[in-house]
Amino acid sequence: MEEIVKKEGVLGLESPEQERMNLYSSLDWKDYKSQLRNRVRSQDLHKYFHLTESEKLGIQDTIRLNVGATPYYLSLSDPNDENCPIRKIIVPRQEEAFFSPEEAMDPLHEEDLSPVKGLTHMYPDRVLLFSNHECSVYCRHCMRGRKVSDSSERMESEDLERCFEYIRDHSEISDVVISGGDPLNLSDAKLDWILENLERIPHIKICRLGTRNPVTLPMRITDELCKIIESHNTDRLSIFCNTQFNHEKECTTEAKEAILKLLKAGVSIGNQSVILKGINDDGESMLRLHRKLLEMRIRAYYMYDPELIPGSRGFRTPLAKGIQIIEYMRGKIAGMGIPQFVNDLPGGGGKITLSPNWYLGFHRDSRNHVFRSAVRGTYHLSPEPVGSEYDDFYPSLDLETWEKIRENLYSVTRGLRLEEEGF
Repeated sequence: MEEIVKKEGVLGLESPEQERMNLYSSLDWKDYKSQLRNRVRSQDLHKYFHLTESEKLGIQDTIRLNVGATPYYLSLSDPNDENCPIRKIIVPRQEEAFFSPEEAMDPLHEEDLSPVKGLTHMYPDRVLLFSNHECSVYCRHCMRGRKVSDSSERMESEDLERCFEYIRDHSEISDVVISGGDPLNLSDAKLDWILENLERIPHIKICRLGTRNPVTLPMRITDELCKIIESHNTDRLSIFCNTQFNHEKECTTEAKEAILKLLKAGVSIGNQSVILKGINDDGESMLRLHRKLLEMRIRAYYMYDPELIPGSRGFRTPLAKGIQIIEYMRGKIAGMGIPQFVNDLPGGGGKITLSPNWYLGFHRDSRNHVFRSAVRGTYHLSPEPVGSEYDDFYPSLDLETWEKIRENLYSVTRGLRLEEEGF
């Protein structure tokens, strides 16, 4: 019997829980290079999860990017629960096998806005530098899946030199977002070289590192890396970091330690979450996440509407969801914990922000703006300044709404009825 048990183990017939223990014990857990060498690939997923039929089809037929997950990030997932939010980010599902009519490989037209390989120039004063095609985890919702995990998209030093040359030749550019892939998957030396080149360009004042490694590989944030970043975070170049936590399960002790190291290197950190169906697409989930982020000293930045990328129907949510989430969060957490809800417009239109309709309109007879309170749901007046020439700029409050709420309006004279104020 003992020989049969050993044989089954060799054949990979142990439980996902046991297979995970075997994996975790086989590497140096705190060494990020060991984590990367032992990333879980598509052919390994059956060992670490009790896969559903949808997942099996997704793994077999996905039209998205390759599968890859660090043992650390795998450890945050549930091998038995198909609705585990981290599992959904790691494991492809059947929806990934379909290229729907509304989807496109490059919905934001980044390639059309690329003057040289690896550089997107959408906004006049800033560019996005695609520094690296690799990530520690290949998230199934990745908006740049056409490039990420594809070795043909590798950025060689010559490619990066051409990017630097373009930036040097365009003095209107003051802000460079280093993205990918994940720039922190580059070697320390390569990242040092990139930052040094940017710091030497006089008109570059801002550098933003777009990285998910604090979430997926927090041990990558080493003391050595932080020293390199700090050495370039000078009066000539201000370095920021935008990361992407999407669920409270990602807010671990290890992640917080990584964030604190970056903060001590003088790097301001913001979070860009993505609304993902069945993962965080409700107000309470986003509220819990952003409360955790504030505890970690991360400020909310953006909350993205999912992009129209191939195989993404399983993640996309109605536009109204984002507005409802922001409405739910307002009044329950400090403003620095509430992200801007953003739609990155298909066709290269850039980002726009969307929010609940707190502003009902302008009552022209009394020259008052009418607002709905996010905290209490009550209605409030705020007068337009005397002598203002902007009355025609504001949308008029419709008469029906005015008649419905006029008896319950609040103004600076708290709680007085409209008639008592002479309206």
